[in-house]
Amino acid sequence: MDTLITIMLVLFGIVNLCCFIAVLISLWQENMLLGIACLVGLFITGIGGLILYVWGWFQSEHRPTMITWTVSQVIFTVLWMVS
Repeated sequence: MDTLITIMLVLFGIVNLCCFIAVLISLWQENMLLGIACLVGLFITGIGGLILYVWGWFQSEHRPTMITWTVSQVIFTVLWMVS
């Protein structure tokens, strides 16, 4: 059972990473300064990911990606708490 949970954690982690990168690329193309701030904030304080997440929800063209990212993150968190 632990092996299955670990495999699912890895898969949902990859989905989270892909959604993060997709939204970051879109932000970078729209506003490079904010994209740089998100990357720097991510590596220094960790809040850059939260800024990117909130920005993605405010963009209507990113709704499918943000829904996928949110569901994947919730499942990842539940699996992590179970393991």
